[in-house]
Amino acid sequence: MSAKAPIAPEFDSECPADQVEEHAAPDAPHTERVDLDRYVVVIDAPVGYVEWVAPVFVCYAGHPYRNSEEIAQTHGFDEAVKLVLDHASRKRAL
Repeated sequence: MSAKAPIAPEFDSECPADQVEEHAAPDAPHTERVDLDRYVVVIDAPVGYVEWVAPVFVCYAGHPYRNSEEIAQTHGFDEAVKLVLDHASRKRAL
């Protein structure tokens, strides 16, 4: 007796998965969790931090954390990251 269980497409060697972009753009921003309630915002190097202090996200510009300065507070994580990125891009433009 033999049974054939269904296999998810990404694990099936007969069915190749869609090509996934292996490398993001070098200057594509991302965040990394560095503490319980703190994230570092990285473009090509750390540019700032977002910290969850209920009920808001506090935005910091600068690196390292102890030398960063608070620039804003917001209620959304994505908006907080955008504010840090906008601040960093203005600094780079100068």
